[in-house]
Amino acid sequence: DIVIIVGFIGSVVAILRKLKIIVDASRCQLRSDITNIYYKHVDDEEPTLREYERKNLDELYEGYHTLRGNHFIDDLYAKMRNWKVVT
Repeated sequence: DIVIIVGFIGSVVAILRKLKIIVDASRCQLRSDITNIYYKHVDDEEPTLREYERKNLDELYEGYHTLRGNHFIDDLYAKMRNWKVVT
């Protein structure tokens, strides 16, 4: 029945739109969290990260990268990868 097929396709499209909104919001939150870590330490003479911050940063970046974030965060992450990790 064509009505059922059209209804099903409409439902799938609506779900995909909502999923895109969720992915975009998640990517935005990850970007915000990463930039917050960066700006918290960047002005220090020799920026450092605590072990838990580094682990958290790596996991945030992995999620951001998986969601196809932009190169701005790639650049920040590359800088932070060189920061000393302290206990």
